[in-house]
Amino acid sequence: MSKKKNIFLCISCGAEYSKWQGKCPGCGEWNSIVEAESSPAHTKPRRESKVVPLSSIHSDQLKRIITDIDEFNLVCGGGIVPGSVILISGEPGIGKSTIALQIARTLKTLYISGEESPVQLRHRANRLGLSSDNIHVLSSACVEEIQNAVRADKFECLIADSVQTLYTSEIPGSAGSVTQVRESSARLIDLAKSTGIPVILIGHITKDGSIAGPKILEHLVDTVLYFEGDFSKEFRMIRALKNRFGSINEIGLFRMSDAGLVEVSDKNSVFLNSVGSGSSGSAISAAIEGSRTMLFEVQSLVAFTNFSNPRRMSDGFDINRLILLAAVLEKHGFMKLNSHDVFINLAGGFQVNETSADMAVAIAIVSSLKDKPVPRDTGFTGEISLSGEIRPVSQCARRAQEFARSGFKRIIVPEKDASEAKKAFTGEIVPVKTIYEAIDRVF
Repeated sequence: MSKKKNIFLCISCGAEYSKWQGKCPGCGEWNSIVEAESSPAHTKPRRESKVVPLSSIHSDQLKRIITDIDEFNLVCGGGIVPGSVILISGEPGIGKSTIALQIARTLKTLYISGEESPVQLRHRANRLGLSSDNIHVLSSACVEEIQNAVRADKFECLIADSVQTLYTSEIPGSAGSVTQVRESSARLIDLAKSTGIPVILIGHITKDGSIAGPKILEHLVDTVLYFEGDFSKEFRMIRALKNRFGSINEIGLFRMSDAGLVEVSDKNSVFLNSVGSGSSGSAISAAIEGSRTMLFEVQSLVAFTNFSNPRRMSDGFDINRLILLAAVLEKHGFMKLNSHDVFINLAGGFQVNETSADMAVAIAIVSSLKDKPVPRDTGFTGEISLSGEIRPVSQCARRAQEFARSGFKRIIVPEKDASEAKKAFTGEIVPVKTIYEAIDRVF
């Protein structure tokens, strides 16, 4: 009898090793290598394939499946591609199973309920007020039974909730282990490609915010969607971290209610305060998220510090960028921040990764330091360089158009973007060259 061979797998990058190591040579992560049983070769022959020229394959053969959730269709790139595999991840209770059930109601779906019994699933569907005529439940998480059920009937979608509960009887080990998750997912992906049925996998995340299971799972699937949001608020955001059939810059906005996830039509109401409080330390900017232009509010608090090293903290904005902007304001804006703590928060849990919000952050800091409010009908967009210059931003006309649509009367933009902004904004446009000039024009 041959001895069972084990391998060591890095859960961060998916690299395999013959022995355990404290640090993965591939990705550099510590304590990420775990022992796993080697996957045996497939006993069943795979589907036969033949070589065909790419020019003979017509793109019109790939017709997307449109669900009745427009925000989900947008994030997927215009709908679900037949035969694609979508991984939806997020924290427990964020709404992964809820949106999966809402997707299942519009298509003839085989729902693999590995965490809930069919009775619990029916109770949740009734609570959400969903029609369950199209939903067929299979409480078994065995991959072989799932494959037989899919081939026995014509389903339009397959949902596995969750991927950590799947297992295959051909491999020893408990469900949720690295080997089982990897092999079970690979077999469902092969099922999706051979039958053309889209597969949606629900995955949990670990304490450090990464998707549970081997990193290779993210490489195998076609689309990775991540649910994020603040549990103290009702709004949820779904973002594409990977998409082979669309843009990864799109986001979908939802509001959690008793009837499940409801699409948010007025996106600016999530991140903007509709009623101006007239308090200091607030400025409005615009961000480009795929095909959307979104306005968001930057809130700042500058307070005298009792420590030798003043603190810099931010939520939704890069902390290193905040430290840089504070230094620029100190040198080129002549603001005395070396004896003050600076706190930045983006309202509504919004996160911005582009530098176009630099001027809004700097103006919010100055507003809190001077204790002078910024006019609520004034918007800001512009990147700040280390020399204190206001650099142009991409697609300034789209940002200016969103300011105009939201009723803003004045925008402060980089001087080089003024001519482009005039094409979309009919109000007052204030071009500035440096951050000192921007501070002077506002205050």
